Amino acid sequence: MGLVQTLLIFPPAVIDRAVDPVQGIPAKVQYLNLAKIRKYLDEWVDEYSDTQRRREIAERRRLPEPPRNPDTEKRISDGFVQLVDQLKRGIGPSTV
Repeated sequence: MGLVQTLLIFPPAVIDRAVDPVQGIPAKVQYLNLAKIRKYLDEWVDEYSDTQRRREIAERRRLPEPPRNPDTEKRISDGFVQLVDQLKRGIGPSTV
């Protein structure tokens, strides 16, 4: 009964992984031992939770991009042109 109760606290995706004959508990534990099984289940539930958390973050709605401002873009572009000119002359912006 202890194994069934232990399995019931984990999400179905973790249980599916646990019963997989190639990569699950049958491939990792030679003799059924509740402590060893629980160790793997705890590791896998942590991985599952991290994956779910990453998915939720990736699916969140992102803020819309701010509106473009031509004046600001021109000022930034002009600033880069001035910086490039200064660097080509060998004069850093901090020495001007």
